[in-house]
Amino acid sequence: MKNRFFVLGMILCLFGAVLTLTCCKSTDTQGETETTVQAPEEKEPVETPAIPAPEPEKLVEKVPEVAPEPANIVFAKQLQALLAQGRVKDAIALFDEIPSELADDLDLMIVLASLYVSDGQYDMAIKTADKVLAKDPSNLSALEIKTLCAKAKGDSSAYKAASKAILAVDPYNAQVNIMEGDDQALNHKWKLARDAYTKALKSEPENEDALYGYAKMTYYMDDLKLAKEICQSLLDKNPQNAEALALMGKLAAEDMNYVRAIKLTQDALLYDPDNYDFYLDIGTYYRYQGKYTEAAKNWDKAVEILPDYFLAYAYLAGVYDEQEKFDLALYNYRKVIETNPDYYYAYESTAILEYHFGNYDNARELFDKAYSYAPNNYSYKLMNIAMYLKEGNKTAAKKTGEALMKTLDRESLEYNMARLFIDNYSKNAETSLVNKITKERENDRNKYGKMLFYMGLFNEVNGSLDMAREYYAKVTAMQAPMFFEYRIAEWGLGL
Repeated sequence: MKNRFFVLGMILCLFGAVLTLTCCKSTDTQGETETTVQAPEEKEPVETPAIPAPEPEKLVEKVPEVAPEPANIVFAKQLQALLAQGRVKDAIALFDEIPSELADDLDLMIVLASLYVSDGQYDMAIKTADKVLAKDPSNLSALEIKTLCAKAKGDSSAYKAASKAILAVDPYNAQVNIMEGDDQALNHKWKLARDAYTKALKSEPENEDALYGYAKMTYYMDDLKLAKEICQSLLDKNPQNAEALALMGKLAAEDMNYVRAIKLTQDALLYDPDNYDFYLDIGTYYRYQGKYTEAAKNWDKAVEILPDYFLAYAYLAGVYDEQEKFDLALYNYRKVIETNPDYYYAYESTAILEYHFGNYDNARELFDKAYSYAPNNYSYKLMNIAMYLKEGNKTAAKKTGEALMKTLDRESLEYNMARLFIDNYSKNAETSLVNKITKERENDRNKYGKMLFYMGLFNEVNGSLDMAREYYAKVTAMQAPMFFEYRIAEWGLGL
């Protein structure tokens, strides 16, 4: 989560400390001494021989000595200079040389704790914040630092304790309520998130993070008019707010104004050029326009930014699959699984393409993974049985089929289909199964189509290619690709 409000607080705290130090600077003034000179008594003029007048001596202007700046002022200026250059580690190291009279300054201790946060040294930040709290138990800045660190470390109990301590002092504390809003938003609890952002706005009505969070939640709750109003007011205050620009892009896309949506999100990238989500959005807007090449370029850019995150790969896999660029689709599906093994939606799609390319070992492994997430989907096991039979491994096919049949109702179509694949062939068994499939047509068209496909696959495995194509043609004639086997039926017909 971004915490611009926290960084701003750190800088303001630093300026406050520096101003305090500057005010402590002593200014010495030297008094002027006034001398009274008496006029000499008048005397009779005496004639003297003319003597050449000497050249006047050159006057040398004395430069007043400047006293060296106090150590506290020097420290403050050095700290400011390092922070202006973004040299966080050097700024932290500077505190090892802090003047003794500043060692217990609470504002500077908060600055140090903030620097530790910026550098990812959360334990040191907590330790420093605790020193402040030992002297000032209700110091909000120190408590906010502890909540931030606990959240970053994933320490939920410490986070809750620190948040509770803050809210006891300041129920509408902006930082805590914004963090609460962000948490609720991650859990898709839009109303609770919106309420948290509302509390933050009560204490800081101009807080950009709270305004953006509130606008985004109204967008998710389909109050698009209010979302647009809040977003526009935020942009009126700060036209360079990247997140608000991108959200306005989403709102434009809701009106199917994809050209404007792209322009707004590209404007957002001017101020946040490495934002992964912005590139995902732009790619999506291009895809809605059917501009697949431009869509892929933006998703490729997202991959460059976060190569270990799965979502851009999923988008790329989908768009390449849609264009039947199956080699590129398969590559990206594999990357989805590599970067997010828990994203089970990818297993089925990847397995289908592995099957298409004849990579049966890979396909079986992936169908098994998909089956582990959807143990009621018998199709995955039937596909594995068919692949074993294609490879001539009847033993493995029989073992897989028998294991599947133990999970099925003996009277079901699925049970009888598995049995047809692994038992010795019987024309009567095939005819009986075909009759049962035909009766299913009016009850469950989805199951009817799947069963037709597996009759076709059974014939393909056993070398009856003409009969296989006949069944595949019946499947594709349904024009209702609600099951993954539909695609394989198309491939079986050379479509």
